[in-house]
Amino acid sequence: MSKKSDMVTELKISILSDKQALCGYGAEHGLSFLIEADSRVLFDTGASDLFAQNAAKMGIDLSTVDTVVLSHGHYDHGNGLQWIANKTIVLHPGAFSQRISGRSGRNISMAVSRQSVESRNTIIETKEPLWLTGNMVYLGEIKRIMPFEQECSSPFHFADGSSDSVADDSALTVTTNKGLVVISGCAHSGICNIVEQARRVTSINNVYAVIGGFHLTAIDSRLTATIEYMKNTGVEIVMPSHCTSDEAVAEFHRHFRGETVMTGMVIRF
Repeated sequence: MSKKSDMVTELKISILSDKQALCGYGAEHGLSFLIEADSRVLFDTGASDLFAQNAAKMGIDLSTVDTVVLSHGHYDHGNGLQWIANKTIVLHPGAFSQRISGRSGRNISMAVSRQSVESRNTIIETKEPLWLTGNMVYLGEIKRIMPFEQECSSPFHFADGSSDSVADDSALTVTTNKGLVVISGCAHSGICNIVEQARRVTSINNVYAVIGGFHLTAIDSRLTATIEYMKNTGVEIVMPSHCTSDEAVAEFHRHFRGETVMTGMVIRF
């Protein structure tokens, strides 16, 4: 797995699971994207086997996918691992931690153990960035440097009661001939922190598009700062989904190009 090759001329993202769906497809509180560039990578597996059902409806053969990247270890991104076999799973070492929502008090861990996943697959655990192909990189543990994203307290805690900052939250980045495309799961680590890490890891400043969960729910100072950061960075297309509120999505659409993400869509960059 080495970096640097000819840049991708087309990136294709098939939306297998998200909170909204095109007619004929299922939706859930989960996220799963099939990323096709210089390789085919499944990014997250949603909250159930819905990702596989929708893939079949889209005519996608998931048996041809060799690598699964997990953005972090919450049920709505990793429960689908129960239906994954004979793959290489790339994730942070903390992804299998037992964790609780401070708001609802319910268990939000993945409903699958390390042992069961490892019995059917090969697991690669890393806190460091990992180049999957010449143009596709798992960003590893995200450095939290943006002041307006550092200030946010986590609503989660581990089973022992200690605070959970979701240190395992990561993302995927693809280098295209238009610039970087950054793909996030939930962005618990901060979507701007993720974009900055993508620029740092790839040594490319030009960010063309950002897509995925942003974990922004209110029209507030953090959302305003995020929009200003993306404008100043020169991001052209912004497509928030999943854990981003409808109000926040609408606000991004006021400032950037980008469709509303829905299960069943195929997006090309």
